[in-house]
Amino acid sequence: MKSFLAAVLLSIGLFLQPNEVSNDHLAVFEGKWTGSLTYLNYEDDATRVTLPLEAEATFGDKGVSFVYLFTEPSGGIEKRTDRLYFKGEKLHFSGRWEIVSSSAKDLENWSMELKKTGKDNNKDSDFKETIEVTPSKITVTKMVKYKEGGDYFMRNQYIFKR
Repeated sequence: MKSFLAAVLLSIGLFLQPNEVSNDHLAVFEGKWTGSLTYLNYEDDATRVTLPLEAEATFGDKGVSFVYLFTEPSGGIEKRTDRLYFKGEKLHFSGRWEIVSSSAKDLENWSMELKKTGKDNNKDSDFKETIEVTPSKITVTKMVKYKEGGDYFMRNQYIFKR
């Protein structure tokens, strides 16, 4: 009876994968993208700013490397780099995130919910991030809640389109 129960529990465990998304799913980022970055200004936590952006992503065995070009309101161009990759049960993307859930229809259509704690605007905070992916649009939304109180609010959102 014990061996039967163990076999049933093992079988259930094989079907209940906490992370359906793997490094193979990151290949959808490969290539050039245009889009926008919308963020909540840190000075007043009220003013939303939207900047046009261009991005190029390179996919490999160790994840995806990004180069972003933002056009500032003054017209200046700012260049940033980042990397997205899995390490163990965590996703690294501008920091280490715990994977809350993921869902994948296929390699090019998937989503993830992430969480972590840290500092935002010099305040202890909880973070939630969602990544929603299709071959023609990727949306990354970061939500913040100050530990001192209040509700979650959108700190920034990247929208990439082909």
